Amino acid sequence: MLDAVSRRDHSFASGFTPAPYDGFANLHALTLDLGAVDGSKPIKLLMTGYVNYFSATSLYAAWQAGIKPVSPYAEAQLPDGSWTRIADDVGFPAGLERTIVVDLTGKLPEGAHKIRLTTNLEIYWDQVLVDNNAEAEAKATEVPLAAATLQFRGYPKQIDLASNGDLDYDYDRVSLTGPYQHQRGNYTRFGDVTALLKGIDDRYAIFGSGEEIAAEFDAANLPALPAHWKRDYFFYANGYVKDMDWWDASPFTVAQLPFHKMSTYPYPDSEEFPLDAQSLDYQLNWNDRWDSGEPVRSYRFDYKLRHSTPAEDVAPVLGAAALR
Repeated sequence: MLDAVSRRDHSFASGFTPAPYDGFANLHALTLDLGAVDGSKPIKLLMTGYVNYFSATSLYAAWQAGIKPVSPYAEAQLPDGSWTRIADDVGFPAGLERTIVVDLTGKLPEGAHKIRLTTNLEIYWDQVLVDNNAEAEAKATEVPLAAATLQFRGYPKQIDLASNGDLDYDYDRVSLTGPYQHQRGNYTRFGDVTALLKGIDDRYAIFGSGEEIAAEFDAANLPALPAHWKRDYFFYANGYVKDMDWWDASPFTVAQLPFHKMSTYPYPDSEEFPLDAQSLDYQLNWNDRWDSGEPVRSYRFDYKLRHSTPAEDVAPVLGAAALR
């Protein structure tokens, strides 16, 4: 698989057998020879790929068959050829293709240079890089949210690539209709929702399929970059998502609204969404867009080219990090 994981080109390391349940495969391992790494320095893997995500239905079906998800765990090969576990859960690239960091610093036994990642999830790895450099000096600067607008956008054209579940979307080719419906309940009104997204609390901008939040950020106060430094950007979002799968908890209604101090979801009768004056004001004056949840009338996609206007442009910059 060396050629498959040497470049980011949508040529994936797989070789496993997908199970009858979406997101699952036979238990399999990706074995990596890290080469001559220096254990006195940080050792990190930059792993790019995607997971063909399981659903509540496939989780339930797998559970009925006695199969549970096994998140990737890492083992290292000792000089005598045996394997020992060095990390119980290294994570995986959730959803569309992205890069995760697997930190092996201080975890490799002396003399070990081969590791293997074992899982029964349907994960497709596109590229694996080994970083054995000293820690880079970094500075983080928050870029504040300047404006956020909740609006209807439509359904961007889905592009199915060669590998199972490898998707992309054309944001500028949009259909105003499609085979989707909303959960029944109250959604946040369209328009300026900046006040709801300034900080972490239990006031959310609630929106459904085909809708978007167009956000703008004020980068005017970013410090100048010193010589030989590079700036990168991280988008931070805090919130909740609810699917419309039959086996999800209360899948067809906006209620129950989640809140940060809930013990579980759905939460028991002994807990309730906050009812203080600010929370009541939020519910009454922001979430007044009712949707009946009735099935949509059109199941036809009609994609048309739609360029965004300046007010709709999204600048996904909330945290800026300068790296040398």
